[in-house]
Amino acid sequence: MFPTTYTCLGVGNVSVLCSEQERVALLKFKQSVEDPFGMLSSWVGNECCMWEGIQCDGVTGNVQRLHLKGDDYCLLVGNKVSSSLAELRHLKYLDLSGNNFLGSRIPEFIGSLKQLTHLNLSDANFQGIIPPRIGNLSNLKVLDLSSNDYEHGDLSGASQFEGFWPFVTRASQLELCGS
Repeated sequence: MFPTTYTCLGVGNVSVLCSEQERVALLKFKQSVEDPFGMLSSWVGNECCMWEGIQCDGVTGNVQRLHLKGDDYCLLVGNKVSSSLAELRHLKYLDLSGNNFLGSRIPEFIGSLKQLTHLNLSDANFQGIIPPRIGNLSNLKVLDLSSNDYEHGDLSGASQFEGFWPFVTRASQLELCGS
């Protein structure tokens, strides 16, 4: 049996070794953002499964959850979301809401995270067009992209949202508007 620890976010982490590839990917993400409140201060050492905001599979050690929800008192600031997160191939839960990505676009690589069931990028100061590849996330149950500044354009043709229609039929929660 593996010992379990709990972070202040209430996420249990099992003491297994994370992969070097995933640890490096997370450290690249850390280097790509400013962390004025020390949100990622626990991200040191070799055991990324023990880092704040990370939850790993108890058997494989693969990173499954990245819970980095910001707020008015603790947030990350960056020009974009580092593509290194695409290396987290077993990620099921991604929450970057409440951070400040300085008007950058939601990255295209998000659509390659095929295991995602929960994606929350709300209130993170994203702008531009929502990448259609998000519609390829066939396991997605919760999608929250609200409170950002998207270019909606003419939705009568809805061509940019074609990939969302299969998601809408299986979603348990969908929030796209509200800027």
